[in-house]
Amino acid sequence: MSKFAPHRRSTANPTATSSTICQKCLGTGHFTYQCKSTRPYVSRPSRTQQLENPRTLAKLKLDGKPSVEVPEEFKNK
Repeated sequence: MSKFAPHRRSTANPTATSSTICQKCLGTGHFTYQCKSTRPYVSRPSRTQQLENPRTLAKLKLDGKPSVEVPEEFKNK
């Protein structure tokens, strides 16, 4: 923006449509700064749960061996 150009404010206010999704409450029809609801709790699996999941382990072990050498003292007995 040039310092010589006059500063024009936008006359069009953004309006929320029915498809607008709030990032705070995940509801529709309003923006985040207009939200009066509380944030819902969304549980996510811990890192241990992700590693214990067989599907996740299969993705991590594509070649069948770890990417780094693990010392014997840390391997499962």
